Amino acid sequence: MLKSNALVLFVKNARRGHVKTRLASSLGEDKALSIYLALCERVRNVCLGFSGKCYVYYSEYIPSEPDLWEDDFFIKRKQHSVTDLGLRMKATFNELLPIHSSVRLIGTDIPHLSTDLLEESILFLENTDVILGPSDDGGYYLIGMKENNDFLFNNMTWSVDTVLSETIQRINMNNKTYHLLKTLTDIDTAEDWEKHGWF
Repeated sequence: MLKSNALVLFVKNARRGHVKTRLASSLGEDKALSIYLALCERVRNVCLGFSGKCYVYYSEYIPSEPDLWEDDFFIKRKQHSVTDLGLRMKATFNELLPIHSSVRLIGTDIPHLSTDLLEESILFLENTDVILGPSDDGGYYLIGMKENNDFLFNNMTWSVDTVLSETIQRINMNNKTYHLLKTLTDIDTAEDWEKHGWF
């Protein structure tokens, strides 16, 4: 049986004071929550056009009530209970790669993400080991692969402007290949929102 491609979204449970904390420090918790929900809705609509399976991994718990992520399209799971982002990402890839031909992982703070970019990640992964979507803050908004590459996540320092360059260095050191998608902006601060806001 042909394995499908998979898209994973890491989402935070939408609770006041628990999302977009850097935005909240400037704009207030209510505004930060409304921005977070708008970003989620935008990314949700993009994901609805993805040709593979879509998973939503919640940060704390799987809601018992219906939410933005429709049960008939999104497969809902809880993120692995470790504090380190890299370990959570690694565990997710290790969980899903055995049952999918490729897996790519994104967050929800990328308003200019498109379905075309997600589909490009499928095509480019046919001929490369790792696909990366660079963000203009030095990180990445998407990472995808066909097989486990745990070295990309172990002992990585996150939320710094060297994440992308460190990731590429690790890929090269392990004799793997990579492809970069279009660079996009993720929304972390009030300045990001004011400069690139679309809602």
